[in-house]
Amino acid sequence: MSLPSVLLLGAVLATLWIAARSWTLPAFPGRTDFVLMQLSAAWWSTAVAVESMVPAPADKLFWAEMAWMGIVCTPSLWAFFLWSYTRGELPARWRMVLVAVGLATWAVALTNDAHHLFYTAIRPVNAEPGAALVYSHGLLFYAITVYIYAFMVMSIVVTASGIHRATPAYRTHYLGFLVVMAVPWAANAGYVFGNLTLFDLDPTAFSFLMMDGIFYWLITRRRLFELLPVARDALLDAVPDPVLVLDGDGTVVEANPAAQALAGDSAAIGRRLVDLPGLSPLSAMASATAAPASVPLTLDCGGALRSFEVTCVPLTAGGGGRAVGRLLMLRDVTHRRQAEMRLEDTVRRLDIARLEAEERLEAEQEAKRALNGFLSMAAHEFKTPLAIIDGAAQILLLDAEVKAPGMLPRLEKIRRAVRRQVNILETCLADDRLNDPGFALRSDWLEMPVLLRAAAAAQGDAAPGRRIELDLDDCPERMTGDGPMLELCVHNLLNNALKYSPAGTPVRLRAWSEGEPGGQSHLAMSVADQGIGIPDDEVERVFDRFFRASNTGAAAGSGVGLNMVRRIAALHGGTVTADSRLGGGSVFTLRLPLCEETPCEDGMAGMPAD
Repeated sequence: MSLPSVLLLGAVLATLWIAARSWTLPAFPGRTDFVLMQLSAAWWSTAVAVESMVPAPADKLFWAEMAWMGIVCTPSLWAFFLWSYTRGELPARWRMVLVAVGLATWAVALTNDAHHLFYTAIRPVNAEPGAALVYSHGLLFYAITVYIYAFMVMSIVVTASGIHRATPAYRTHYLGFLVVMAVPWAANAGYVFGNLTLFDLDPTAFSFLMMDGIFYWLITRRRLFELLPVARDALLDAVPDPVLVLDGDGTVVEANPAAQALAGDSAAIGRRLVDLPGLSPLSAMASATAAPASVPLTLDCGGALRSFEVTCVPLTAGGGGRAVGRLLMLRDVTHRRQAEMRLEDTVRRLDIARLEAEERLEAEQEAKRALNGFLSMAAHEFKTPLAIIDGAAQILLLDAEVKAPGMLPRLEKIRRAVRRQVNILETCLADDRLNDPGFALRSDWLEMPVLLRAAAAAQGDAAPGRRIELDLDDCPERMTGDGPMLELCVHNLLNNALKYSPAGTPVRLRAWSEGEPGGQSHLAMSVADQGIGIPDDEVERVFDRFFRASNTGAAAGSGVGLNMVRRIAALHGGTVTADSRLGGGSVFTLRLPLCEETPCEDGMAGMPAD
């Protein structure tokens, strides 16, 4: 075995080792193209090695033709690898095109005897047995050479265009790629255009030994393919947040422009993180974090404090998970943190405002309790002289029955006026009494016809010239209930009817007994008028506290009376309803259960005061 064959077989073994080593590394862009390129180079070197060993010229020609598969595929696959590694993966179908061209060229070379397009003539370099051959090339040889050189030019352009944007950590890789291309290209160009040979053979195959040495150095010493490939440069540049890549010693080997601006030093790459003033607080975090985690951090950036969420991701290589570095990603959350601080300040001020509102509400409730106390006191003070007037009127009635019968109607009118005034005072106090959780209904035996006639007479005295028609023929004689409260209900219903009815139209008060087969009997009482009526969409709301229909105009009222009627009816276990037509009058119907038992004190359970 000669020295040339030993060198070539050494190149084959080295090339196969590089291919196997590259395949076991974590996937990187263009890995398939790179491994296929190495196998093509091994094919080429093997064919040249066998050519140097066989003695017969015909056998040498055969192995020279066999080499064309590797000759065509090696530079084209190398160009595809560089493109995929630096610019992104190319579709697999283009790789198939390269292989198809290589197979077609190989087939044409093997049939050279039929067309002589590759080799037009051959001759030994000397008369010694097994001497190397000198080939006279045909037209297809030069056409394929142009095809191959086009890919070599493409490789140089792609590599050179990436050098200016590559970080220092990766410029060694680019320079290594250029040397790897330059050595076999220079050897091949010398052979094709200057008849340069090595051991009387094409020197290109021998150059693969040097190429493999460079790849060995890049892979084992410069961690080629282990850390982020240079194809990530463009992506890192596009990321608005700072991103740094550290090696195992804490040295910055990659930093996008945002990270370099944050460090305040454009030469941050190649320096230890702890030595960078702007990023030194990250060094302890990078060394302490063993797994991906987001940690808050505040950095002083040119006198302004900025808030970040820092994520530290360990970078590993190989199946054993060998640590080769760390990836630091800093997410700028300054605006979010400022928004959170503003929100916290707003919440704090709202809490203060709530406390102030609660204090004012407490003061208002205290003032309301004081007002209610005053009203209660004033009502009692008014009721005392009214009771004296009513008592005196009763004594005068007894005396007038004998001495002055003509005075009886006037004295009765005085008594009705007193009762009306007492009812007004009761109305003023009833709303507050109904809101008292401790309020309980009285349980009185009530003569309903008497109560209704007295209420109608009192309202009639308050509205001279108005007529209240009574229909009490079917009214139950007695029932159990709170007399003052039920009388207040009747007064409110009659007062509303008289207030909103035109002069000259009567108001009708009717009472009757309703019964259900096997069920509870009810007292039903209706007050009907021929007044202004209520708009359809407001009928259900007239019982709400402080609500007044939109067509009430300037008529006096507080919107409390009907709400009070509903609440008193509910306390008695009854209901009140309204049936009205705008401009056609209204009918309010009160229904109360008839029983001789104590009324239900829980009848308003679930009934809101307003």
